Amino acid sequence: MTDTTLGFTEIKQWLRHRHPMIYVDRILDHRPGESLRSMLLVSGTMDAIAGHFPERAIFPGSHLIQAFAQSGIILYQMSTSPLEDDELTLIGSVHTRFFRIVVPGDQVIFDVRADRLLGTSFHFSCKATVEGAQVAAFRGSLVRVKVDELGRQLW
Repeated sequence: MTDTTLGFTEIKQWLRHRHPMIYVDRILDHRPGESLRSMLLVSGTMDAIAGHFPERAIFPGSHLIQAFAQSGIILYQMSTSPLEDDELTLIGSVHTRFFRIVVPGDQVIFDVRADRLLGTSFHFSCKATVEGAQVAAFRGSLVRVKVDELGRQLW
């Protein structure tokens, strides 16, 4: 792995997402074409926590999937090339397994592995841990597309 960490400012260069949809706080390590380790600090003030559930704050699994996908998007671009202005990266498929809930105060570490790169698609897997205990496992694919291939914008 590299010894270079990337903070929030550098992460924004790899993602089209913006607040409140950025779920990667830091890239801890990366090896283009092979692996990436990222981190998410779960705070009780996050928009995703506010209504899920008021009596017992739980970080939504769908948002954990989004953090996994964003980590994969960053590894994909580091392994190939940054997105052009007219490109987006979309989730092609996701297979997820959750082992325990994630709550405010947790520091989630995502260990992402590049499994296969085929043209404009990228297949990867990930293990998410909190304090060394596995909280989720993921397998997924991403597809790089031109914005004009998505059809007419509806808004």
